[in-house]
Amino acid sequence: MTYVPPYVFYLVALVSALLLAWVGARIWDRFATRWNVNALLGSGQGERAQGQWVDKVVSPFSFNQKEMEKKLASAGIYQEWVAQSYYFLKFIPFVVVLAVGIFLLMRGYVDSTKFILMVSLSAVAFLVVPDIYLDMRAKKLVRKISGRLPFLLDLMNVCVHTGMTVEAALDHLAGELVMVDRHLARVVRITVERSKVVGIEKAIHEFYELVPTSEAQSFVMTIVQSLQYGSSVGPVLSGLASDIREINMMNLEEKIGKLGAKMSIPLILFIMVPIVVLIAAPGIMRMLS
Repeated sequence: MTYVPPYVFYLVALVSALLLAWVGARIWDRFATRWNVNALLGSGQGERAQGQWVDKVVSPFSFNQKEMEKKLASAGIYQEWVAQSYYFLKFIPFVVVLAVGIFLLMRGYVDSTKFILMVSLSAVAFLVVPDIYLDMRAKKLVRKISGRLPFLLDLMNVCVHTGMTVEAALDHLAGELVMVDRHLARVVRITVERSKVVGIEKAIHEFYELVPTSEAQSFVMTIVQSLQYGSSVGPVLSGLASDIREINMMNLEEKIGKLGAKMSIPLILFIMVPIVVLIAAPGIMRMLS
């Protein structure tokens, strides 16, 4: 068994403790800012002073922050400090593992094969896996928001029948939907804010960019056609909500229908193969003896 000096583990533990302390400081900073804990504790000035030293350390790694904020927001992570420190959390652990690996290689505690394996695994774990996780989470969030569209359409139908315009209905629902789905509420809020700048029609088109699904495209086309031709949008919204629910039900039935074929694979691997082995093994053993 390869001997590793104890101080190597102490170094890794120290770096891990520093990273955990940094994450804890940022979480406390967000908590204090939201709930005004600093005022309750008597510190009357400088609510953000608690994490300023962390910002100075992280700032060299916070390049391409706008794109990172957009990518994290599409995955449902809206904290600004996460976008600011994303690359810091990715590269620092990898650099630490790389430095420890080089030290062990130079001292002869590991050979080149183990060093390459260590660096490769750390590169995958710290550099590749976070991006893959964000992409998977973004796709899951888009499907979730798309599945909530019928609920939004029903509420818009109710608001329109009470005499509200489409803009007023979206503005009202942006605050009410927070109790139901904060991600859908955020998308609606962005649409409302963009409508005040570029107009409701262009803002509705940008809704599809935030939720790129066929259901959202149908919603956008319905609203845009209603705005262009001045037709009544209430019955159309109700019909569209019913159509989207039917499509979601058909997709669910399709997934249920595929379960039988998917279950056959573990049945063959874990049931049929052992049975075949149990039946054929005695005869094979007699032939070999």
